[in-house]
Amino acid sequence: MEFFAILIAWAAVQFWGSGGVVQQDAWFERLQLLTAKIPASAARLLVLFALPVIAIFVILWLLSPLLFGLPAFLLSVIILLYSLGRGDFQILLKLYLNSWQRGDLEGAFQHGRGFSTELCESGIDNASQLHVSIRKAVFYQGFERWFAVVFWFVLLGPAGALAYRLLFMLAGSERQPQQDRDRAANALFYLEWLPVRLLGLAFAIVANFDTGISAWRQQLRSEQPSAEVLDDIGMQALPTFVPEGQIDGELFVKSAADELLAVQHLLSRSLLCWICVVAVLQLL
Repeated sequence: MEFFAILIAWAAVQFWGSGGVVQQDAWFERLQLLTAKIPASAARLLVLFALPVIAIFVILWLLSPLLFGLPAFLLSVIILLYSLGRGDFQILLKLYLNSWQRGDLEGAFQHGRGFSTELCESGIDNASQLHVSIRKAVFYQGFERWFAVVFWFVLLGPAGALAYRLLFMLAGSERQPQQDRDRAANALFYLEWLPVRLLGLAFAIVANFDTGISAWRQQLRSEQPSAEVLDDIGMQALPTFVPEGQIDGELFVKSAADELLAVQHLLSRSLLCWICVVAVLQLL
């Protein structure tokens, strides 16, 4: 059941470019406004995070006996689509690369902020730092948009996928007090710990195994942020694109663009690797 839901969600994203058709967050924003008056941080997070997850779990449990489970299956697909990352990853990367390859550092920076405002704090003065920040953001977005959601969907069902997305949204929500965002980010770190390392293992399997698995072993007990772990393992699994010490010129621009495309392809192959694993597990 989970495997077919993943395939349908994947096909829908290929057709629409994202899950934006069902990714309407107005309800969550209204819920944040309603909980703003709750004085205790833990109580606010409990309402914002636990109540929607429990509600979905109960609804699916009630729907499961009806019509051979078809309503529950359709709702599961909708929740999976909702839980995927926001925006069109392919278009955003294309816009960034178009500006980058034209030498428009300002435009590249602005498009890069669509990947992550936090990971682009280096600004536009240093092209090398901007490239590294965007590369880490691409690694992390490829993870949080798809892999982490699918991992928790397979492990805990639609409620698990929704739980991950809600925590991710809370950690980055400007509507929430900093204390709430910090608590959500801390919980998100632990939710991501295992799937980050499973994706890192796939990097080694589908690319350079020797160097990739060595970096993966070093990161097994690491407490670095998810983006740093993925970038370290991924870049060890990939060949070197950017020349050592080369931070400007046409060679650097081309090499950096090729590196980002290689990262994108690595993420796609790694996701396909784990989808095949899920398919095999479903057959057992």
